[in-house]
Amino acid sequence: MPYSISFIKPAHCVKIKNLESVFEVFKERCDVENTDVAAQEIQHFIQQGIVCIGFWQPEYPKQLKRLHDVPPLIWAKGQVEFLHDMQIAIVGGRNASFHGIKFAKDISESLSEEGFTIVSGLARGIDKAAHQGALQHKTIAVLAGGVDKLYPQENAALYEELLKNHLVISEMPPGTEPTAELFPRRNRIIAALSSGICIIEAALKSGSLLTAKYGLDLGIPIFSCPGHPYDPRTKGSNMLIKDGAYLLENAQDVLEQISLPQVQLSKITEQPAQVQKRSTDKLVQEILNALSHTPVKIDELLKSLSHYSTEQVLVALSELELKNAVCRLNTNVVTLM
Repeated sequence: MPYSISFIKPAHCVKIKNLESVFEVFKERCDVENTDVAAQEIQHFIQQGIVCIGFWQPEYPKQLKRLHDVPPLIWAKGQVEFLHDMQIAIVGGRNASFHGIKFAKDISESLSEEGFTIVSGLARGIDKAAHQGALQHKTIAVLAGGVDKLYPQENAALYEELLKNHLVISEMPPGTEPTAELFPRRNRIIAALSSGICIIEAALKSGSLLTAKYGLDLGIPIFSCPGHPYDPRTKGSNMLIKDGAYLLENAQDVLEQISLPQVQLSKITEQPAQVQKRSTDKLVQEILNALSHTPVKIDELLKSLSHYSTEQVLVALSELELKNAVCRLNTNVVTLM
């Protein structure tokens, strides 16, 4: 590592139940007594355009707080405001086919034109195509190592474009090399940021299937593009469809399940009560009517809204959470903000 990052200790996977636990992990990973050195190092990175966002700051993406192992810190370079957009993940195999790459680029372009910010992992193959399809709009690359450690090097030109006009983030401090054990951690962040996950050409041992698993654990809808049954590159994505993922053939398949919020996030943050009263979506209004400032178990909410599918309710809840209208206290408890 070119810099000491002396106030950051190595990351480790810890199950976190609430923000108090997150702070304990933060204290374990950071030398909070050596604040002068910490401030100097953070200032050094700011001069390079790299910012450090703590989970207690308003700039921290609320979507990540759905994770049981919330990253205490996020390092970012580029358009940090993109973190508060509504995002769709597009991920898949590195050894992608011509048609897989074309489809990833086309659907990324279509969804970004509709207003979604595209999230992927800057790997070769499908990830690269997903970012390229959204270059005229907005895209976020989540890296396994530090934001200053590009991998693979063949994506150097794309990486520079993302730093200039889009956003690159990581939970690992600058200077961290992207080792094998960090890629699964990267995948959970891709999943948690997103309102939906599109899987394109995933083999049976693809890391994209892990991203889908993280998404399922968070109640995020999974979309999978079918492939030829003889092609090993699509065995995993075909399996997801068998297991209940939405069939992905075009952008409309995603838009039918996920809609962008009608009101800007900033307006909702300022006037959540008025937004609730103005809601014209029947399901959203029923959810708001069923909730109060007293915590309600999501299982009980699903029972009271049994005339809708579980998937519909969970997607609507996620959208309301992104709008700052509701707060998910943990994986099974929700309340009005």
